[in-house]
Amino acid sequence: MQNTNTKAYIALAIICVTWGTTFLATRVGIQSIPPILFGAIRQTLAALFFFTVFFIRGGVLPKWKDMRMQVVAGLLMIALGNGVVAWGIKYVSSGLATIICSMMPIWVILINLVSNSGEKLNWKIGLGTLMGFTGLALIFRDHLTELQNKEYLFGIIVIVFASISWTLGTMIAKKNFSEKVNPFLSSGIQTLTGGLLLFVFSPFVDNYEHLKFNQNALLALAYLVILGSAVSYTCYSYALSKLPTSVVAMYAYINPVIAVIMGWLILDEKLNSVIGISAAIILTGLYLVNQGFKAQTVKPNQESLKPEMAGIKYEE
Repeated sequence: MQNTNTKAYIALAIICVTWGTTFLATRVGIQSIPPILFGAIRQTLAALFFFTVFFIRGGVLPKWKDMRMQVVAGLLMIALGNGVVAWGIKYVSSGLATIICSMMPIWVILINLVSNSGEKLNWKIGLGTLMGFTGLALIFRDHLTELQNKEYLFGIIVIVFASISWTLGTMIAKKNFSEKVNPFLSSGIQTLTGGLLLFVFSPFVDNYEHLKFNQNALLALAYLVILGSAVSYTCYSYALSKLPTSVVAMYAYINPVIAVIMGWLILDEKLNSVIGISAAIILTGLYLVNQGFKAQTVKPNQESLKPEMAGIKYEE
């Protein structure tokens, strides 16, 4: 069990780093390729990779009833999540979009509370989640006042919708995880479903006037297909299958920190002590969330050691 959890945390760490760098790669790519089309190509190529690996390894398609919820997860996560964010970011600043998108761990808690199902919560999980968001808000504090900008209202609504869609898709994928569906197959179904729907959306929202497949765009696309989708999405599916959703969701707080560091290293953007403090708060929040779930797993184990539950009786 410990070995499995270690692998899951390694997968989560890979997500935090690779998806943190995709902000920069996406910014490069959409300068030449419209955002929805760019996402559609990226996800469809990633799906091709997943299906190729699946069939090369001798995979056999399970019954439709075992795969159908992966289609729903793909629609919510890839098309209505990633795709709609790429469109909505045209109407707000990138900083404000980052803050809204990073509310995923909060949505997980709220959805669990409203549905009264799924993972149980405690004060450590709640406090850790709020600490993570507080740390992120400190980094992008200059953009918080933009929430009052009426011109941004449409974009805010769109991105909140996209963030909730991604969260719902993640929770559906987690809940409907099945040993009958190979991880490469489930990732392929999700990325293909989302990618194809993005191709349908693209003509209605994209502007093809300046479309060009130049070297920078193709390099960005290759990076996102290989690391941003093929590697990271596999890690995401694996981490979800082994760890609580609220723990995995904390990647949403760490990604922007990685993005800020990448901007400092590559684009010579500013990096100050506030970012370091914020990163410490976020990591402390992640630690608390993890400890909160560990407390839930340890407690039943301790209960199982009681003599009465073990079937052992002591004579009076």
